[in-house]
Amino acid sequence: MTFRISDLLIRGCLIIIGLTEVAHLAGCLLGWSFLAVTELLLAEIAVAVLVLILSGLIAHKKAIAVSAIAGKTVAAALGFLILLQVLWILTGERVWMNGDMTLETINTFLKENSIYTVDPLTGEPYTQGMSFRLKLLCLPTLYGTISRWSGMAPETVVYRLIPCLTLCMGYLAYGRLGAVLFDHNREKCNIFLIIVGILFCAGTYMPGVDGFDIFYGGFRGVTIRAAVLLPYLFSCLFERKYLGAVLCILAEACMVWTLYGAGVCLLVTVAWVALRWLWTMCSRSDHKKTQAVKTAPGEEDAE
Repeated sequence: MTFRISDLLIRGCLIIIGLTEVAHLAGCLLGWSFLAVTELLLAEIAVAVLVLILSGLIAHKKAIAVSAIAGKTVAAALGFLILLQVLWILTGERVWMNGDMTLETINTFLKENSIYTVDPLTGEPYTQGMSFRLKLLCLPTLYGTISRWSGMAPETVVYRLIPCLTLCMGYLAYGRLGAVLFDHNREKCNIFLIIVGILFCAGTYMPGVDGFDIFYGGFRGVTIRAAVLLPYLFSCLFERKYLGAVLCILAEACMVWTLYGAGVCLLVTVAWVALRWLWTMCSRSDHKKTQAVKTAPGEEDAE
């Protein structure tokens, strides 16, 4: 089973986050209204989809065939598990909101028709301003745009829709990692995903664990980083697809408080590249020593 469709979906979501950041910055730096920001984001996505379609037609790429998995017991169990987890999110009453102001921020965007001009806690204009690094975080703009386009209440978008999408994207990311680890063996990948799903369910006992964060705080940037970005980043690094790694690094900088981009994804990538370079140097050194040992007897005989 190839996971190229998961590649397309995950990278598409990361690109959407990047486009949201562009529109978000237009609102923050240029003082655009939130209405204008959402229209700009819509135009950006439309242009990106058009460019993707045209590039596909020009390159004459073949359509990706997705092999049928109906009738497979493991695949059916996986699908049933995912369905139960989606229902868990949709019907759950608990939401982890400690220290989070995502919903309040979205409501101020929609009410004031502007971005980061009003304190979401007090409803009053900022008197001392706010950190520019905080202004770079664009998830409230993305969620607010979805709410405006779809007509859904912000609460439904933040506490129901986005966590479901995070869960599904997490399975795609881990599926991509499983494809790399198990050489695209469909059955092994599905078993791997079932194990991941069971660990999600078992990890709902406290905040900070992936399962708890997904089911009770799937709208948070830190949850998306842990459930989607990191497993996908590892799959890209295994396959040396560094474009995907760069997308993960940039997406994290747009979603989560980092040291101006120096977040977990960047740290993992730098450590991976450094270790790979050291491994290559050691392998070359061992190879040279082996060659020297092999040539030494011949040189003695020649003397």
